[in-house]
Amino acid sequence: MFSRKSLGPVKPITGWRVLGIAAPVVLSNATVPIQGAVDTAIVGNLGSAFALGGVGIGAELFAILFTSFNFLQLGASGLSAQALGAGDTGRVLNTLLRTLAIALTIALCLIALQSPLLWLGLAIFEGGTETEAVAAEYFRIRIWGAPFELANYALLGWFTGQELTGRLFQHQLVITLSNIALSLTLAVGFDMGVAGVAIATVAANGLGVCFALWIARRRGAAIAPPGWAVEWARILSASELWRVMAMNRDIFIRTLLLTLGFAWIMRLGSLMGDEMLAANVVLWQFFIVAAHGLDGFAMAAESLVGQARGAGDAKALRRAAVISSVWSGGLALAVAGLFVLASGAVIDTLTNVESVRALAREYVLWAALVPAVGFAAFQLDGIFIGATETGLIRNAMIFSAAIYFPAAWVLAETFGNHGVWASIYLFLGLRAGSLLFLYPVLERRVAG
Repeated sequence: MFSRKSLGPVKPITGWRVLGIAAPVVLSNATVPIQGAVDTAIVGNLGSAFALGGVGIGAELFAILFTSFNFLQLGASGLSAQALGAGDTGRVLNTLLRTLAIALTIALCLIALQSPLLWLGLAIFEGGTETEAVAAEYFRIRIWGAPFELANYALLGWFTGQELTGRLFQHQLVITLSNIALSLTLAVGFDMGVAGVAIATVAANGLGVCFALWIARRRGAAIAPPGWAVEWARILSASELWRVMAMNRDIFIRTLLLTLGFAWIMRLGSLMGDEMLAANVVLWQFFIVAAHGLDGFAMAAESLVGQARGAGDAKALRRAAVISSVWSGGLALAVAGLFVLASGAVIDTLTNVESVRALAREYVLWAALVPAVGFAAFQLDGIFIGATETGLIRNAMIFSAAIYFPAAWVLAETFGNHGVWASIYLFLGLRAGSLLFLYPVLERRVAG
């Protein structure tokens, strides 16, 4: 084990330090929805609401599948941050290798089960025949990228936990730029349409993994303790895996309920017809942009709260939580204002189907104001994940979901698509309120 001193002096938690961690993540995450928006624009300008709705369903299926396993990213972030805070760089390295091994195992299982997963996914969304055919085409191609996408989760989390968010930005930039270039080349240049978009996503994530492993290898060489060597028997020991999987189980439950909650929104919209589904797919880009931007300060909280927990410093934990939350709130208000001003131009860029444009404009204010309402939910998630208080996160999500699912149905039945969007606000408010209620428990555990 390294001593804390050997890693350098402890840096104070200031607004500038938080911004230094968050800014590369915000820039990095901003490239993800840009990538999604380009794909949406390519498909949306094929002149078919069926194609747009089908890719929307396909993308949502992967949001359920892959995002359900983003405990790989969140777990790697929290555990590597705590190991770094405790000065145990050998454990920092083992965390990455163990998480990559788990990611590969899960990915192979998803590929093996792709047929029943596709059947189940299409049964959930109930799109039209043409829409489901597009979704199936997209799914059958993109599922082969599962090893790359899950490995990227592990690597992104590992970088975040060590405040290496500049590296995270480089990693994500490789994925985004290659995806955009490949999507335009294959889908437009070679006229491959939806298949080209799916192939581009798989290839881009493969390039991202290669680049990130190269960066991680250099980082490992710099921090490895004297005499450290890879010990797979220790990395994959039952006790270590049980500890990680117990934490990952809680995050999995939280994330599965979260992704099912967002999928429920998509399903409620799909029951109102293909054009309404297509309009919601366009509007969902606002939410995705907001979520990825706000995630930067949530990741800053993960890193700083995790290091404070590893060092047993409750004061530093509170300071990290407060400062990162103030920054997140400020960004949320700014993004919401920008969305309101630019909403019309964004909708027109994402689709050329006039009926879809008209529907999207009718509900756009709901989508534009999501950041101002939702930032607290994202931020509190990051705080609890950094402290690895995953049981509390799980409990808060179960409580929120138990109220949200039936309430969303009632809202949609009563108010139509306005009710669908109102249910998003309800879900975000329930998540934030329940975690805020549990926050004093977190501080007591760190202090005690």
